[in-house]
Amino acid sequence: MKTLIYLSCFILCTATASAEENQPDLNLDETDLNSAEILSVSGFYSLGINHNDSQTSYIRDLSQSRTNHRQTSATTDSRAGVQLLADFTPQWSAALQVTAREGVDYANGDAVDWAFLRYRPNENWSIRAGRLSVDMFMLSDFRDVGYTYPWVRPVQDFYGLIPFFQYNGADIQYRQQFGDGEIRLKGNMGRISSTLRSAVGDFRVHANDLASASLEWSDEHFHLRSSIGQMNLQGKVPGADLLSNGLAQLSPFWPSATQIQKDIKIEGRLKFLLLGANYDNGPWWFQGEWGRVQSETAIYGDMQGAYISAAYRIDAFQPYITLSQAKSKKRALSCAITSRPITSAVGCSKPSFSGWRQPIFDQLIHRSKDLLDWYSLGFSPQNGTQISI
Repeated sequence: MKTLIYLSCFILCTATASAEENQPDLNLDETDLNSAEILSVSGFYSLGINHNDSQTSYIRDLSQSRTNHRQTSATTDSRAGVQLLADFTPQWSAALQVTAREGVDYANGDAVDWAFLRYRPNENWSIRAGRLSVDMFMLSDFRDVGYTYPWVRPVQDFYGLIPFFQYNGADIQYRQQFGDGEIRLKGNMGRISSTLRSAVGDFRVHANDLASASLEWSDEHFHLRSSIGQMNLQGKVPGADLLSNGLAQLSPFWPSATQIQKDIKIEGRLKFLLLGANYDNGPWWFQGEWGRVQSETAIYGDMQGAYISAAYRIDAFQPYITLSQAKSKKRALSCAITSRPITSAVGCSKPSFSGWRQPIFDQLIHRSKDLLDWYSLGFSPQNGTQISI
């Protein structure tokens, strides 16, 4: 078991283009169908400065470069976005959201979070098509808008379980009053393309055949959510072809080479199950989520994470505490990798891969059981500034 404790100080300033006390209308399903406004524009920004005092490098998600030991960064938590909403008729509307943040692949359009057309035949049904947020977490639609939650950022060891922000496809939602609250059932289908960073360079990952479903219930104080789904991952780590060709040459002398050829490929199904709950009665605020991800790819592996957070509003301040944990569990390699030369054509003799072995095997497909505990304390004043330790 490894326990990593980060002692960091973050200052976050968040605002909207309209007014400081008004956050962007991110819950599009609540838009008034009879609104006379055809086009509305809003925006948000966050300026964050963080310092990493741990022995481990830090990132907010896998699209970012790392903040190393004793390094201060003003880009990890900073972001700015603009949102355009258009209501053409009571049935037809459209939305566009573009977010600038560190690590985003602008050339491939990853800065575009939303670009969809929506059709609502009545108050119960809604159909959207285009670029949509990956609808898996409780904060999926507004994870970049710091004003909408008490923390400096969403709990990264949980929200990092699935490092994707948007997909191209469609969803359909049905909503209905249920008891004192409202129930929502949504289905999603589409394709994900995202650029991730690793020690050996940037690479593009595709998630084809995305299919997921979510069920939510909410009333005045409670919000319960569950989601389940799967996708087929495909991608190629930089240098994988060269390494695979070298392993092919070694396979007659090293039986494990064939298996490792398969392991370095990003190709296989990923399945996920996520549960969440929120309670907010005014002064008290509680939220927690649990998730499990299973993958057929050796590089991604199987992961499980959870967090629980509590906050209390005291006039203009909102102190909070967060406890979270993430686990990574992967199968053991059939033959461990060391730097010893080949000594036999039988058994588990291992070659040295010189410069390739360290970055690829040790950092990308090193298979082990890792445990990360995260403890967070902080407060969030009403003016939008947030400080966390």
